[in-house]
Amino acid sequence: MIELEPLPHAEAIAYFRQKGFAQQLQRFHHLDHFREDHARDFVVAKAMRDDILALFRDELTRSLKTGRTLAQFQADLEPVLRREGWWGRTQMTDPLTGESQEVQLGSMRRLRTIYDTNMRTAHAAGHWARIQRTKKAFPYLQYIQIERPSKRHDHERFHDKIWRVDDPIWLRIYPPNGFFCGCHVVQRTEGWMRRNGRTVDDPVDLEEQPWTNKRTGEVSQIPKGVHPGFDANPGATWLDIEARVQEVAPDLPPERQAYERGLLQALRLRQTSIGRETLVISDEAGESYIMGDATPDQPGRVSVEAVLAQGDERLATDRLTLLHSHLTDAPLSYDDLQTLASPRVASVTAVSPGGALWRAQTGTEVMGDQFGEFARRAVPVLREELAVMSEEDRGHIVHHALGLYLERRGVIRYHFSLTGRLRDLFARFAELIERLSI
Repeated sequence: MIELEPLPHAEAIAYFRQKGFAQQLQRFHHLDHFREDHARDFVVAKAMRDDILALFRDELTRSLKTGRTLAQFQADLEPVLRREGWWGRTQMTDPLTGESQEVQLGSMRRLRTIYDTNMRTAHAAGHWARIQRTKKAFPYLQYIQIERPSKRHDHERFHDKIWRVDDPIWLRIYPPNGFFCGCHVVQRTEGWMRRNGRTVDDPVDLEEQPWTNKRTGEVSQIPKGVHPGFDANPGATWLDIEARVQEVAPDLPPERQAYERGLLQALRLRQTSIGRETLVISDEAGESYIMGDATPDQPGRVSVEAVLAQGDERLATDRLTLLHSHLTDAPLSYDDLQTLASPRVASVTAVSPGGALWRAQTGTEVMGDQFGEFARRAVPVLREELAVMSEEDRGHIVHHALGLYLERRGVIRYHFSLTGRLRDLFARFAELIERLSI
């Protein structure tokens, strides 16, 4: 008998893995790190130590990848947290007020809340990415509230309502809409709407009410029945790369930025779907482009020559812009940067599953043997650091340092916009990156 196991939710994992750690002053109270902040950085209230936060993040990542249950999550974490002294009630100083308080650290109830909230929001964000990728075929979303004794009656008014995917209401009430909320959305096609005699529902009055964050004093308008902090769409926040494109491409006019942003977002969503890199080659004017996917046997590499061989007369003589997806959050690789040695290539940009962007443009100096010189300098420096970092982290650090090294020598112009996780990694090894890139 063949047993089928569910595949890991790639988009949910990508959403969760890109998070860094919240700043120290945002870790004491759950209202210190609020709403959209959770889509960018990870936090557990009262977990002031990075090693405790890392324990939670690693266990939640493992749960997303392997489908571990709440009971398994609790059984694995409880003894470790007890051993680390992060369990039960204790006295702690509030960094905002300077007052000492008795607070709850670890407990089985808290572990349940931490597990449920992070798993639900990660899957919701990942589902939103799939919704965006497939909205041409499934242009409608239907809100579903599951029938159970603990359902929230305030959410009943949304049940069975159908609106278009791009209706702004989904930025306010996309579920979950509170702790342990079991609501979800179902994608619907035009055909399903016709067969079931359904049409788009009229706009609903969200009955927004003012709510004050007692930690910050900020006043927000919260839809009735939605728990404060859940009145945002984590997937939409995660997928929004407008500011990132502006950061890495300040030289481009707004129209060109919008053009490249659309392509990069499509590449990012495609990668999480097919599990391979995709390359888009465009002319500098943005009037023409061709696209090609990596092969299944080499999912992390797309040949520029193979894509160009598809043929497009408008790309035969123009300078080229290369845009592609990465399988991981890795910076531009040796192969990526080597493409700039061609006089026809003006820039190369990569987008990661987590949303990091990397862009390099040709500089004023020739490439020459800069790669070899960097390698000769880097090997002895890295030999000292091998024991304190993973192979993946080492690769990220080396490639980022290479980009900085080439920029300092005028070979390229290098821009990047980091996820929270990469920001933390590069900050931790800032001295090493400086030594490698000088």
